[in-house]
Amino acid sequence: MTRILLVIKNDIFSTGIASAINEYDLTVYIEKVKDQAIMPQILKESEFDVLIFDTDLSSYSNLLTIEKIRNKQPGIKIIVLGEETKKEWALSYLRKGVDSVCFKTIAKSEFQTAYRTVLNGKKYLDHQLTEFLLMETTGPDLISLLSVRESEIMNFLLKGHRTAEIARELKLAVSTISTMKNNIYRKMKVNNIVDLVGKVNLLQHRA
Repeated sequence: MTRILLVIKNDIFSTGIASAINEYDLTVYIEKVKDQAIMPQILKESEFDVLIFDTDLSSYSNLLTIEKIRNKQPGIKIIVLGEETKKEWALSYLRKGVDSVCFKTIAKSEFQTAYRTVLNGKKYLDHQLTEFLLMETTGPDLISLLSVRESEIMNFLLKGHRTAEIARELKLAVSTISTMKNNIYRKMKVNNIVDLVGKVNLLQHRA
């Protein structure tokens, strides 16, 4: 019997995923949990074959949680369900040992394919995510589109510096830094610092 830990906050979404699994295999045991904070403790106390984890892909703490789980339970299969708007972070989860990254909008039939693929010991990516990663890895290097000054400012942003701090450091007007930050976001095709971190991480680890 395959033992599954299903960690999903939303009841309707959780029921839908469980139903998709039961359609594929009626003999599975599924334990449902809403609170992600207690997930590590449950995994410590009980053995599971598969972890299905509904997460904010852009959360660094969630990445660390996945890494800790993988280190302690190298044999467990991990399927992550995330928002399509955070797909820049998917590659980071794969590097942490996740077996499948899917969007929450995934169709039932494709989720069942992902589940079956993971059980068979292979990796699986949502088809939308696969297309995105192919476009990102074969397209132009967006970082190279930045000017020298924009690259300098981006490095400050990635280190967590605020606009006013960067302005003081570079002896430039705050309005100038704000304008250049907007230019960086536009060229990198992101809307905020979280997405910028994910995009840079993806681009710097191209195959």
